[in-house]
Amino acid sequence: MLTKPIFVVGHPRSGTSLVRGLLERSDQIWTIGREGKPIWERHLHPRHKDWHSNALDAGDATPELARAVTADLVAACQRPGAEWTVADKIHFLRFMRAQGIQPYYYDVPLDMLREHFPGPLPEGPPTTAEGGELEEITPFCFPPRGPRPSPGEIADGLRLVEKSIQSCFRIPFLRAVFPDAKYVFVVRDPRASIASLIEAWLHPRMFFSYRMPVPLHIKGYSDTFRWGQHWWNLSLPPGWQEWTCLPLEEVCALSWRSHNEAILRAYADLADTGDAVLIRYEDVWADPVQTMKITASMAELRWTQAWGSSDLPVVMTQTPPNPDKWRQHERHVNSVLHLVSDLAMDLGYPTLSGSQHSY
Repeated sequence: MLTKPIFVVGHPRSGTSLVRGLLERSDQIWTIGREGKPIWERHLHPRHKDWHSNALDAGDATPELARAVTADLVAACQRPGAEWTVADKIHFLRFMRAQGIQPYYYDVPLDMLREHFPGPLPEGPPTTAEGGELEEITPFCFPPRGPRPSPGEIADGLRLVEKSIQSCFRIPFLRAVFPDAKYVFVVRDPRASIASLIEAWLHPRMFFSYRMPVPLHIKGYSDTFRWGQHWWNLSLPPGWQEWTCLPLEEVCALSWRSHNEAILRAYADLADTGDAVLIRYEDVWADPVQTMKITASMAELRWTQAWGSSDLPVVMTQTPPNPDKWRQHERHVNSVLHLVSDLAMDLGYPTLSGSQHSY
């Protein structure tokens, strides 16, 4: 069983992997070590609700579904283990390559992949043999390295930390299934976020999520890639149907807005419970120790010495961190800031100025 699970919730590319990595330094925590999409969408795929979106409410939380989701999460739990080094990852991928698995869809720096696996780079979404969706969004993660829980530990209750970008739209569902859950909401400056979302959509191997039931005509994406008329990237917000003919930068700006509006609603609903905290990605970088003091207190986790260091976990990144990385897409980002400026102010970004970290 799960007791007081901790859900890390934020829009795509907001820093939720970084926050999950910090929480996983606790010796009280269990993890599935990756996005929860393969578990959730075994039962909750958008096609089951006529492709409305990733949104779910309390009415979707039937007892049967709650039991099935909980059982799958428990079955996937492991202790967080030692972080994978690049050398570890390459060694693992050599074995996987021998089984016919394509290493270029994994979370490894591209220059290292090219050094160890020469040849043409694959492009387009990885699919099943029939051309359909895979359960996990690329880049594929490496499995946790810690032990599985014992039957006694499961009976006592596991403190699972889980993060899924789709959870922004599922808080009412999660609260119904896990009434004792804790929530860590993560937000990030819209300029860096929108730029990172644009990069994700334009990546030729990563972030594919859904083969859509209707054609896409997203300028700058659908007219750029042969798969761009069929494949959606990342999560599927409510209202996506109205975005299918917009420019890519508008899709990314509206996605940032949709996710963060949902976060603010959920955070307001949880304000009187003490079961949620809202943190800014920039504050995690600037002062991870203070951020974890606030987060651990809310989550009812005892302090661990590992949180006393300013060293941050190594998480998936397409390019090295750079506070001005967003400027590679500055013209497109600036053209859509009017779509998000009011919400940005509500989240503590009143002037959209100053430097941001990018990861």
